[in-house]
Amino acid sequence: MIKRIFKWIFASIAGLIVLAFIAYGGFHLWEYATGGKYVKFLKANAETVPLEEHFTYANMADDIARSKLILVGEIHGFKEPCRFDVDFFKHLHEHHDVNHYFAELDFVQAQYLNRYLRTGDEELLKDVLRNWAVVQGRNNQSYFDKYVRLQEYYQQLSEDDRFEFIGIDQIQDLGLTMRYLHALMPEQERDTEAVSIDSMLNAAEALRTVYADSSDILLTLNHISKNLASLKTKEYRENVLFNNFHGLYTRYALEDSRCYGFFGLYHVFQYRVSGEDPLASKIRQSDLGLENGILSMNFMLNDSYMVMPSAQLPEFMRNEGKYTRMPISADNMLFMYIFGIKDFKRMTPEHHKSLIRMVADDNPYVNTGRLNTTIQLLPVTELFEMNDKGKPYVQYTVFVRNSDWAEPIE
Repeated sequence: MIKRIFKWIFASIAGLIVLAFIAYGGFHLWEYATGGKYVKFLKANAETVPLEEHFTYANMADDIARSKLILVGEIHGFKEPCRFDVDFFKHLHEHHDVNHYFAELDFVQAQYLNRYLRTGDEELLKDVLRNWAVVQGRNNQSYFDKYVRLQEYYQQLSEDDRFEFIGIDQIQDLGLTMRYLHALMPEQERDTEAVSIDSMLNAAEALRTVYADSSDILLTLNHISKNLASLKTKEYRENVLFNNFHGLYTRYALEDSRCYGFFGLYHVFQYRVSGEDPLASKIRQSDLGLENGILSMNFMLNDSYMVMPSAQLPEFMRNEGKYTRMPISADNMLFMYIFGIKDFKRMTPEHHKSLIRMVADDNPYVNTGRLNTTIQLLPVTELFEMNDKGKPYVQYTVFVRNSDWAEPIE
């Protein structure tokens, strides 16, 4: 009797395994077999080059010319988005008069980064990145080198053609903010009070008297105070990003300028994700007049590697050392499988990247589950749910195969 039971259990398990393989294989065959019109669309709207080469961006020229705000959403921790950021921003600056770079930095971090552009003092750059919101970018050579290349480019420009960073994130580094406020104080009034939100609010209030006749510094003090208050009340970060963008876009009178922004992927989607409005969606719906003027780009990576602090990973996923070179691919059923990813793989060879226009009139992806459905057998990461089906969340996709990790500084 016991032998019969074990035999039945074994047969059942074997049958389930066979069915799983049949279902798995059947799904992939079906995805491939139905992908012809999608691959045709991608090929017709893509510029594809080897990883080490630059895009010409020729397929983007008209869309950029019609846009007031160009936003790129990276997946943090990869080398290729770092390289793309420098290359694309230089293209926008040289060919489309873009001089303002909105960044996932707080206001003070961006001020010190601008000082780094002018001076080349790499200690300033280290100060900026030490407590950056992008954890993968701290103590990281690829992200560090990105700003070094931008500084080298900045130094080649004439005085009236230079660009600047504008930081719109919530305050990330209280110590750096206090240092900034101390630099505004008369030396005899600086104190050694412990860094805290309240001490900085007091310092900002005292400085309003000192700079009563300087409207620009007063606006800066008001901006810092408002951000300190939102930090104290733990305001939702996406609201802080939007409020800061709105305030600084208005303050610097950028309505007649074309601007650029480089953020984490979530922030550049133009419609609701998982029930919330990301930064770009909030901007689109705001009174800034940008509802038809935003161009968003997202990154999608395959067969690539991401840097992750080992302490943030389950033990079985860690490499030895402080950082883990973690394999990431958009076609991994266990962690993340984007339905339709095969279409991109079929038209982008290994060690290549494609810049794809996704808003052409004949886009077959509209109102389908393709690219809007993600499969995950092991729930180790939070997945995006696109709530506004059929809406143009992004206008362009950068699909990358075989990116290396953003290399940490050991």
